[in-house]
Amino acid sequence: MTVEPPTCLLYLLTVGRDKELVLRVHGMDLSMDDLTAWMTEESVHPLTVSRFGDEQTSTLLLNFRHVVGARLAPYSDTRTGSF
Repeated sequence: MTVEPPTCLLYLLTVGRDKELVLRVHGMDLSMDDLTAWMTEESVHPLTVSRFGDEQTSTLLLNFRHVVGARLAPYSDTRTGSF
């Protein structure tokens, strides 16, 4: 089975963590408006994601109540960064 390339990178900083989680998002064009609304509403959303070095995707239920910072970046195999 061929996995579609990620649509973007999602960097999340969550309560109690000092480093962000970096996820490759598949099958969805996220926007800052989406993230802002989800964080404001403290809602739970399913995202199809993969981690670097792993081509398999999985569905992650993400509780945006625990997200204190988020940013989006275009997908690139070489992109790294932190808050």
